[in-house]
Amino acid sequence: MSRTVQDVLASQTDDFEVHHKLHDVDPHAVYEVTFEGRKAVCKVSRGPRGAATIEGRVLRYVGRETTIPVPEILTVGAEGFVAAYCDDAPEEPDPEERRLDSEWLRVAGRALARLHDEATFDRPGLLTVDGDSADTNTGIRVDADARATWSDALDDLLAVYHGALRGTEYATTVADAREFLSNHADRFDVFQSQEPSLLHGWFSPDHVAVSDGAVNRVIDFEHALVGSSEWDYWRTAMPLFEGGGWEQPTDAREVFRSGYESVRPLPDGFEDRADAYRAFVAVSHLDSLHTQRGIDDGTREIAEFLRSYVSDALGELRTEWD
Repeated sequence: MSRTVQDVLASQTDDFEVHHKLHDVDPHAVYEVTFEGRKAVCKVSRGPRGAATIEGRVLRYVGRETTIPVPEILTVGAEGFVAAYCDDAPEEPDPEERRLDSEWLRVAGRALARLHDEATFDRPGLLTVDGDSADTNTGIRVDADARATWSDALDDLLAVYHGALRGTEYATTVADAREFLSNHADRFDVFQSQEPSLLHGWFSPDHVAVSDGAVNRVIDFEHALVGSSEWDYWRTAMPLFEGGGWEQPTDAREVFRSGYESVRPLPDGFEDRADAYRAFVAVSHLDSLHTQRGIDDGTREIAEFLRSYVSDALGELRTEWD
């Protein structure tokens, strides 16, 4: 992997030095480096699921087009990007220090809504590089037809999970979720007056640093796509409030939601679709488990819990919706 980070840096400049690895979880690795005399971090893709070349361009877009504070992008290559080192960037919390306080919940809720309000596109979909990924000047575009709906985009995302889990006993869980979405697509294609938003994908304390009533820095846009704010909301809420191991105030959910809704409303029908989104997010966690840790004797209990959760939730919804 050191050869890959060397290649990413060498494709941009001769003036660099690799110091040490900061993070290494498939499908990415992150290194502390010096880049043209500046302290920086370099994130590189590991394997076909790595999308650091897209993430770097998303970060650059957010830095230019919104008020959300993100690291400055110094350069982007075909397999990774280099960002200025930020002393105020969030860090992975110690397992014994996983606490949510009301300030973080309120400020992060507002910031997520601000991102959704300020970064909008003309269609939903997965993101791709708008041109040659080796050209550092190219940007991003939505990889979807102009007539694409949110249910199309969400199915494209589920299809990525389906491909990753193909050949395992959990592929049928993803297939079940995709069939459910297809049969009830009209319930999800409800943007009304809100345009499709840029979605962060995992707006948690290890990706969002807050202090003194403001967001200091937001990182880790590797799960970014364009679509309904509901997906981003539940991708955040599920790991925070439903089994993520965070110590939190008794009104944590309400504080986060009120923070969000102080900036922009959640879509009409939000409550009616909540259980479906929770099930889809559980599918995404199955994919993450498989990608990052593998499903084996040490993780199978988690995988079985997620499979049962999805099956039970979609089964109950079919009874209500069909």
